[in-house]
Amino acid sequence: MECRSSATTARPPAQSVRFVAAFILASMLFALGQFHRTSGSVLSSVFAADFALRSQQIGVVIGIMFLAQGLGQIPSGILLDRYGARRALTCMGLVAATGCAVVAMSGHWGVLMLGRALIGFGFSAAVMGGFKLFAAWVSEDATTSITGRYLFFGMLGGLLATTPLTLMLEEYGWRTVFVLFSTGTALVALLFYIVVRDAPPGTQILPQRKPESLKDSLKGVASVFATRKVWPLLLAAPMLYTPVQILAGLWALPYLADVHGLDALQRSYCLVVLIIFLSLGPLIYGTLDRRMPSRRQLIVIGATLMGLDFLLLALFGHLHWMLATALCAFACGLSTFFMLIMAHAQSLFPSSYSGRVISTIGVLSLGGVFLTQSASAILLGLFPEPGATASSLGYSVLFASVGVIGLGVSLICRRIPRAD
Repeated sequence: MECRSSATTARPPAQSVRFVAAFILASMLFALGQFHRTSGSVLSSVFAADFALRSQQIGVVIGIMFLAQGLGQIPSGILLDRYGARRALTCMGLVAATGCAVVAMSGHWGVLMLGRALIGFGFSAAVMGGFKLFAAWVSEDATTSITGRYLFFGMLGGLLATTPLTLMLEEYGWRTVFVLFSTGTALVALLFYIVVRDAPPGTQILPQRKPESLKDSLKGVASVFATRKVWPLLLAAPMLYTPVQILAGLWALPYLADVHGLDALQRSYCLVVLIIFLSLGPLIYGTLDRRMPSRRQLIVIGATLMGLDFLLLALFGHLHWMLATALCAFACGLSTFFMLIMAHAQSLFPSSYSGRVISTIGVLSLGGVFLTQSASAILLGLFPEPGATASSLGYSVLFASVGVIGLGVSLICRRIPRAD
């Protein structure tokens, strides 16, 4: 997705009205996707009650969105290369809006799962699309600053999935909420098409190489798997997003309800704390990355501390809801070491190959979320508790398992090669 400008004139500043409007609309699409990725912890109990779902089915319904998002990485990249961010993000946004509508009208959990899969696929281009748009509009020196702001504002969508979502569900019901999000997503996507341009006025963006076909992209992924030095990264990849999605994305709120007896509004306040720590994690890791001599060492430390935090949650989380919330929040913040792995993966390859490495790790990571959320639901199903998703012992076993996985990832990351 590299591009160059055919014009020799300087690009308009990032403060231009058209660019600011494009930045706002792209951030809104990203924030909507982040809302859906975070909302699973709130929606799981709602869907379980309305569709009489067992814990195993809840895991599949919530996790299918991540599988679809992972599988959508390659085709969305092709769309961005061939048609540009304006048309690609508009079309994908309308797919996500359709998914919201399908969820709102679903009368069976299978249809509900289809809707969530469409939502995940529709938002799979949001991050890459924003990066591609900014690369065409701002100078290389300003790109890092702009993308950092983009990620920050997009993460605010996760806060919408906490107390605001809980209040909306209580006031209007989940079907009406999804109708509203379907309408809002479609409007933002259409405004994106009307307002946004792929390049500044008078500038034509030309590809440096022929856009890749699906066959070429799959060959690129195969070449990544054949590269021995990236094997430790690929082995760790399916577990990178698992910790935060096990907690903030699915089981944190049922855990606080089943073990500590918190009501929906109290649980939503706790989720706000988790999302805040999740947002602070990348900022802290980014600062430490600039100061520590070895990124690999920081990755190992982050994975180790996260694994130990989950073990503490398994052993002592049942004692008090404030302790449990604090341990869950620290786990979410510590789990964001995955951003360091993405950066390290890019440093191991020439720029012409780093994109496919990141896409491959993204597919494995998001696919891993689906598998681990489904597996976690099966695990909790082995510890039934009347009137609850699972017993306190079941949650402790789950958290201990994630802790062991985190420690395993830290051992794998010790084998990551240093950048050349």
